[in-house]
Order: sequence, then C-alpha cells, then structure tokens
Amino acid sequence: MVNRTFLYWGVFLVTAGAVLLAAQGHVITSDGVAETLRLWPIAVIAVGAAILLRRTRLGIAGGMVAAAMPGLMLGGLVVAAPDVRPDCHVVEPSNHTTRTGTFASPARVSIELSCGKVDVGVAPGNGWQIQTGDTGVAEPRIDATGDQLSLRSANRSRPFGIGSGDRWLVSLPDAQPLDLSAVINAGTGRFALAGAHLTNLDLDVNAGTTQVDLTGATVDGLSMHVNAAEATVHLSDGSDLEADVHANAGKVTLCAPTALGLRVHQEVVLGSTRLVGLVRDGDAWQSPDYASSTHHADVTLAVNVGSVDINPEGGCK
Repeated sequence: MVNRTFLYWGVFLVTAGAVLLAAQGHVITSDGVAETLRLWPIAVIAVGAAILLRRTRLGIAGGMVAAAMPGLMLGGLVVAAPDVRPDCHVVEPSNHTTRTGTFASPARVSIELSCGKVDVGVAPGNGWQIQTGDTGVAEPRIDATGDQLSLRSANRSRPFGIGSGDRWLVSLPDAQPLDLSAVINAGTGRFALAGAHLTNLDLDVNAGTTQVDLTGATVDGLSMHVNAAEATVHLSDGSDLEADVHANAGKVTLCAPTALGLRVHQEVVLGSTRLVGLVRDGDAWQSPDYASSTHHADVTLAVNVGSVDINPEGGCK
C-alpha cells in the first residue's frame, strides 16, 4: 500500500530541488524562470484535476502531478525572486541641491532610500557632501549633528516608495573612521568605498539591487541582509573582516581578492551556495592559503530560499 502523503511530499521536494540545482548549474536562467512563472494558472488547473481524479485509477498519477507543480513554483520563486522587483522609476535630474559638512571625530552615517538611486563614494579629508536631485518628489530629510549624519527618503509610508524615485550623490571622508548603515528599499545602491575606514558596514537590501566595492577600504565588520533582492560585494584584502551575510529569497555574490584568506561557515535552507576555489576544512570552507594570508575574512552565510556565489567564474559583475 502506497503512503500517498509521503509520496506527494517527496515529489514536491524533489521537484523544487531539481529547479534549484538546474539554476545553480546554469541549465536555466532567472529570466527564463520569471517568464515561466507567468504560467502559474497551470498549477491551479493541475491541483483541480488531481481532486477530480483522486478516486479513479489515475488518482496517484494526478496527485503526483499536483504535488510537482507547487514544487516547480517554489523552486522558480527562489530562482527568480531577486529579479522580480517593484517598479521604481528614477528620472535623472537636471539640477541638484548640495549640502556639506565635516566630521571632527569618528562618525556614524545612516542612509535610508525608499525608491530611487544612490551613489556613495569617498573623498580625501574630513568633509562630507550630499547632492539631492530634483526628480519631482519631496526633498529627502537630512539630519547632521556633530558626528551623526542621516539621509532618508521623505515619504517612507508608501510600500517601498513605489513610483517616482530619489536621486542622491553622497561623498564621505576618508580621514575619520565611519560606522555606515544603509537601507535600500526597491531602489539601487552603488557604494565605491576605496580609502574609507569602516568600523562597521551594515546593509539591508529589500526588493532592490546593490553593488559594494570595498577594494582599498579598511573594514572591520560587515552585516548584510538581502531580502528578495540582489547584492554584489567586492571584499578588501587590506584588513581583517568579520562578516554576516543573510540571503532571504535573495541573491548575493561575493568576490574576494587572491591575497585575502577567506573562511566561510554556512547554513542553507532551501537555497544554494557556490564556493569557487575554497576547500573543506572541518565544518567550514576556506581558501587554500588561509593560514599564511596576511589578512583574513571570516564569513558566516545564512541562506533561506536564496543563493550565494563566492568568486564566480568571470568575476563579480
């Protein structure tokens, strides 16, 4: 006697896992999966057909098909989620409003973008500068007091600020240590942080995209949460780093320079990781020359229905 419950759960899990494995092996692409997900009504039809056939000789076959369809949908959502984002239209402004200031001591900088695009760079000295473009939305709120600087979208009540977006250009100083946190909601963030001394870098990316280049920067700690979003990070070999990376229905790509000793611990739930160039050492993966490297990055990965690539072939894009 076949235990149909176990059979159907097995079909569901095998199908979902097969989609994830195919995506990991580049047999299918996220764009192709996203297009296929438009056919989701077929899953409803399959479940309905299984109900109609459940007391016939085709009941088991129909049940297997009905179990496979949700598995395909789940696996497809995991693969395509980072590419399915709210529409956040950003118009390049014709003029900017500029605000400047200085840090006389180690500082804390907070950026919160709800729909839009922000570019963050580093310049010599103690001065910071924020340029906000006139894109037809309300001016962002800028709070600057001593060693505290905060920049955030004016209207944060909209879900991810869907609609017209902000356009910001931010320059931070290299002469003072910085504690930098940024939240990117349904927008695009680009962080070129060469020369910065970051005591901590905390990034949350929600339904958006972010690129972080830490080449030439000094970074003590990195915390990143990527939720239904995509993030790419170029690590630095100029300091020792402790990093926590969470991919929740998101895609994260990490590139480490060859001179950096990289060690990775991972916990994966219905997700995937690709650790190119790393070798197993106990319960961790690490670069072959980890012990002899001048600087080390110890990275903890938590992947929940998402994916992480480390040192992908062709490099980080």
